[in-house]
Amino acid sequence: MSTKGVADVVFCIDASESMAPCLNAVRKHLTDFLAGLKSHTQQTWDLRVDFVAHRAGQSSGGIVFQMRSLYEKDLLGVQYLDRSRQGRFFTQDMAEFSRGLQQVEVGGDEAPLVALDFCLDFPWREAVSCHRVVIMLTDEPFETSVGREFQQAQLQKLIEKIHALRVMLFLVAPDSAVFSQLAAADRSEYEVVDVTGDGLARVNFAQVLNNIGKSISVSTQQAPRGPSVERGLYEQATWGRSDERVTGR
Repeated sequence: MSTKGVADVVFCIDASESMAPCLNAVRKHLTDFLAGLKSHTQQTWDLRVDFVAHRAGQSSGGIVFQMRSLYEKDLLGVQYLDRSRQGRFFTQDMAEFSRGLQQVEVGGDEAPLVALDFCLDFPWREAVSCHRVVIMLTDEPFETSVGREFQQAQLQKLIEKIHALRVMLFLVAPDSAVFSQLAAADRSEYEVVDVTGDGLARVNFAQVLNNIGKSISVSTQQAPRGPSVERGLYEQATWGRSDERVTGR
């Protein structure tokens, strides 16, 4: 079965304090990118999109992670703590996606690998008929993120999970040894940016996203989804929750 023109895309967006100066530009470029795909005159797209905006910080009880998606401000609860709840994921409405991005607030530091695990646990369509894509955007190398040892402990399992789910991973981030390891996953690409802590202000998003669009516009014959994967590699189902904040170890 062909995957041409069919894609589920999740943007993994750093919502830490340093991204504030450029978040509006990021919103615009992402929205323009999606609008461009949908309006492509040579191809009909069946495109669903969502995002995970992540930020984190230290507290007296451990590491506090804050994750939200387009529809779910309590992403932890929907995905892991209360599986009886029917969460809402993905949209085909680009205007709605843009409005959701406008609601993202910045603060604190970033937690990219934990956020990636949240992205991988989204309800994807079957890999045999759909490109599954995660696009990670951050202006900081992994080495400056919070809870580095906690995050990095699951790096190899994250790579294995990417393979099992047949996810295409695209990273736009500063040079980082950990991100380089992550980008070694099959069909992954890593766009290294030169400047850190500037909200990706100097990135040519039009070119970067155009290249990503080309990668997911081709037809591929994908194998069926591999063996079942472990949800919540960071044991999210055991985390606490208070005032829409979630505390890891």
